[in-house]
Amino acid sequence: MATSADPLDLLRQSIISSLPPTLLTSSSSGASTLAEASFLSFPPVSPLTDSPTNIAKDTSTRYTSKAGSKDEFYNIGQLWLAWNERESGVRDYLMKGQAGGVGYVTITDRRGVVEYLTGESEGVGRVLGKEEKVEAGQEPSAASATAEALPSALQSSGAGPSKPAAPVKRKYEVDVADREFCKKLRAEEVELRDRNTVLRSSGGGKVNNFESFLKTVMVEKIRALRQSFDKGASKAAAPAQSQTGVPTGPKKARSTHPIIIISSSPTSLLTMWNVKKFLEQGIFEPSEIARQNEVAQGNYKAEDVVPILRKRSGPHGDVTSKYFVVDGVEALQKFGQDAWDRVICVVTTGQAWQFKPYKWQDPRILFRNVKGIYFQWHNEPVNPTVKDWNVTEMRIDRNKRHTDRQVVADLWRILDGARRR
Repeated sequence: MATSADPLDLLRQSIISSLPPTLLTSSSSGASTLAEASFLSFPPVSPLTDSPTNIAKDTSTRYTSKAGSKDEFYNIGQLWLAWNERESGVRDYLMKGQAGGVGYVTITDRRGVVEYLTGESEGVGRVLGKEEKVEAGQEPSAASATAEALPSALQSSGAGPSKPAAPVKRKYEVDVADREFCKKLRAEEVELRDRNTVLRSSGGGKVNNFESFLKTVMVEKIRALRQSFDKGASKAAAPAQSQTGVPTGPKKARSTHPIIIISSSPTSLLTMWNVKKFLEQGIFEPSEIARQNEVAQGNYKAEDVVPILRKRSGPHGDVTSKYFVVDGVEALQKFGQDAWDRVICVVTTGQAWQFKPYKWQDPRILFRNVKGIYFQWHNEPVNPTVKDWNVTEMRIDRNKRHTDRQVVADLWRILDGARRR
């Protein structure tokens, strides 16, 4: 049987009265799933609906799919599915909605739909009145009075609980006095100016033209800067004359971040694991212990470049200098082609193989160009190999950690003297 009752009211009152609709196929036989069904059949619940009422499952209702929207509505099949699968998980609910052929109520709207259909809420803001549905372009049922009569009939028959009727949403009317006050208020507003609006003229938002300023001021300034730059470049390109009259190339400025190379030998007292703590804090920690501490923190591989910050007192306050420590030529190449010009110290273990990839492979020549340091334990005999290498021997006590700070201070004093030469 076709119906002229409002589908949303009919569905809600049937659920509240515990007489939910059944599913019918196009041949009016029973259906087990929404996908097989074509209609929702409502049993008679009042004298006005004395025979079953069949409504197509894709019939649109007055329940909007977006808050405040008047152009998107859920159909009755989607609302029935949200109520029927109210206890299902999200995944099962979405799968049944896709298989039903009518879609599904969104997850965010699902709870509100169930509460409205079961009478727990009035759906304020989501259920449009019949007049609003007409404004949205969808005509209400011709006999919507039948659906309006259902609540009172149900209440009189005791089939469902007594619920207050949903308030009719009133159309907004503009207050003329408020509108005129807003116009006056806007006319007296003071517009704030920022760095974008200040570049625009007061008439029509046209961009100001600063071309005259550029010609009179900026052009002359740019020309003077270019001439000064050209003179400086020509002086730098011209070969300097030595006292003997032999032209020499331009002298490179020494970098403010010197480089220290240590040995990659596993027997070295200073390694990439413990060198930072030794040079910055003046505390010597055996390499194996330092490595274990780093591994415990998730650092399984030592850095190939370690920055060192040296703090010292100066005539104008504390001064912080930055150094870099590497343990091989591969890491040294990261600093560019002039990296060897920045090397101020090489720490050796007395093994000549350390110098094979260096710029100067002969240790006697190497330590004439950079300062050589040889660390050893305080109770070890002098290594005869390094006697002819022009290196400074420095000793670290195995047990007395309070002497480490003095060793580091001596090292910095030696390196400062080497750089001044």
